[in-house]
Amino acid sequence: MERKRRKLIHRMFWGSVSIVLVGMILWFYRSYLGVGTIKFAVAQTGTISHERKVAATFANQELPIPASFSGKIQFIGTDGQRFRRGETVATLQPEGAAPGTQQMQAMAQSIQAGTGGLFFRQSDGLESVISNENLISMDLNKLLALKPTVKTTGATVQAGEVVGVIVNNLLPTQAFLELPSIDGLEVGKSLRLIVGTQTLNAKILRKSDKPKGVIVQFSQYVDGSTTKRQQDVTWIYLPPTNGVLVPKSALWTQGEELGIFLWSEGVVHFKKVKVLDQDDNQACIENLPSGIPVVTTPRNGLEGLVANVKNI
Repeated sequence: MERKRRKLIHRMFWGSVSIVLVGMILWFYRSYLGVGTIKFAVAQTGTISHERKVAATFANQELPIPASFSGKIQFIGTDGQRFRRGETVATLQPEGAAPGTQQMQAMAQSIQAGTGGLFFRQSDGLESVISNENLISMDLNKLLALKPTVKTTGATVQAGEVVGVIVNNLLPTQAFLELPSIDGLEVGKSLRLIVGTQTLNAKILRKSDKPKGVIVQFSQYVDGSTTKRQQDVTWIYLPPTNGVLVPKSALWTQGEELGIFLWSEGVVHFKKVKVLDQDDNQACIENLPSGIPVVTTPRNGLEGLVANVKNI
């Protein structure tokens, strides 16, 4: 009888030890291996921007200036300088005239600005075709199919050759913007655009299904729209949001609550959050401290987990 009792106690003791050992192993497995598979990132202050690159074709009031005869041309002033109507933008010397002679001086001809504006030596052959009026009235498919042939005037020109362009920079620039969709856009509304280093508003004048896009008018002449008629611009389709950002992968739905797992004082905790804005990569979180570590590989079972994130 005593022997059976000792065996029972022995079995109970080692059974208890086994249970404790299994529990310790499971705890170690959860803590060590669980922490080892967690990735963290630090919440940081930043901005979520909503921008898209779109192709633009610009139109201004441009007046080409042809050479009346072949010869050597000498420009006055710098490229892009403003001239009044009737002012001399260049002088043209006929071929064969000896430099410095009275014959050369007598035959030299002044090239004058036919209208007030900015003078450019560069032309692309589309000055009279892609205009503000034609953008509104002509078939855009045919108009935009025309390819510019950019040419910069050299020291010698031929009779009839366009030696430069006068651009009326007192009139606002127009442009056709090629867009992936025009849903939600209305004539009369304005778009926010970045052209080069300028951030400008442009009013929608016309919507087009073929080609898909809109014709807009800026409030002013757009710098660079003459020398680079076709270029990519940035459309700010929604206002930016400033705040504390976390990787979008940190968002986790627990039950019916959207939140993130935070690390605080060595322990991981779930926190319900409100997302103010997001893009493909980041989310802006309301009332989240900047600098706090967040889990970017969330899953069930992380609540209360002890973790060390010193090396993130």
